[in-house]
This record gives sequence, structure tokens and C-alpha cells, in this order.
Amino acid sequence: MRIAVFGASGRAGRCVVEQALGHGDEVVAAVRTPDAFDLTHERLRVVAADVRDLASVRLAVAGCDAVVSAIGAPLAKQVDLYSVGIGNIVQAMAEEGVSRLAVVSAIGTFARKDKNIAWAYRVLMMPRLAPIYDDFERMEQRIMASAAEWTIVRPPGLTDGPATGHYRVGLDGRALPKGNQVSRADVAALLLKSLVVDSYLRRTVSIAP
Repeated sequence: MRIAVFGASGRAGRCVVEQALGHGDEVVAAVRTPDAFDLTHERLRVVAADVRDLASVRLAVAGCDAVVSAIGAPLAKQVDLYSVGIGNIVQAMAEEGVSRLAVVSAIGTFARKDKNIAWAYRVLMMPRLAPIYDDFERMEQRIMASAAEWTIVRPPGLTDGPATGHYRVGLDGRALPKGNQVSRADVAALLLKSLVVDSYLRRTVSIAP
């Protein structure tokens, strides 16, 4: 399988790239500054792409079998990178005939008062992150309205721990009990699994240890 990974230079995206290469896949790492991406592999191609620019997104997607989006945006008064970026990604996929898509969102999207979310995060942090959550919701709406064969993964807090291979998956996208943090490596594993497991097709899933 050839997989385009947007946000490949981020910590979660890099985990996706490394694991996909470990599985024997070909990877197109779509990053804004290729010279700063220090990973090399015979099955890895690094391309310059800005998710705000449809033409560059389309070039990255061309010839791929699937796409993973692990893009990230800094907190600001207004955030639109997720929704604008995914809009260009799903459009490029449609134009290039690529169907399978896995996307990182966040727990609490469309469910900000979910009592399974840790109190401190739900009450103290999520209001501060409202611009990001607003855009996560716009992003998910665009994904769901697209023709892509999508899976949305909503993780809780992310850590740099190793892949454990032992994690719980919720098929309704709601926070799982006692699941406040999960490693980026386990999230990457679920993203890649969702590209080949039909039980996650057009589902919003949560993940927890």
C-alpha cells in the first residue's frame, strides 16, 4: 500500500510514517519543509505540501492508495487549518481517485461535556482550546460529507510512550472510562489499522489504554 501522510513532521505523523514503513508500505510524507524532515528510507518519498494549497495536496495524494491526516495547528483566536486542510485533502482524493482516509481529531469533539473526560481537562483546558475544538467539528463535518471511505480517530491526551499494541477502541467516538492519555504510537497503529479493517469504515472511534 502507498500511503500519503499529512502532518508527517509532527510527533504523531512521524509515528505513522515509521510504522507504515515497518509494515512494508510505501509512504509519501507530505510536509511544508522537506529539508527539515530527517527520516530516510528506500520506500519513503518526502514532498513539499501545504494543506492550504490544493495543488500541492493533489500532487502528494496522486498515486496513493490511502491518506492519513495528522496535521496540527497552534492555538489562536481563530483556527481553520483543520477544516481548510481536510477540505483540500478530500477534494484532492476525489480528483485523484483515492478513497481510504484516516484522520486524527480529539476526544470531546461534539461532546465537550462528556463526563468520561478527566475533570481538569474538561473544565479547565477545553474552554481554552475552544477555537481548536470548533475547527475539529468543522473538520469532521467536512469528512463526513465527503465521498471518502473515512475513519476519524479521537484520542485523549497524547504521550510519547511506546506502542503497546494493547488499547481499547470505542466505536461511538465518546471518551472511554479511565482513558485520559494514550501514546501517539498506539494512535498511529490504530490509524493504520483503520485503513484496512472495514469495521472502522465511516466510523468515529475513540482510543484509550
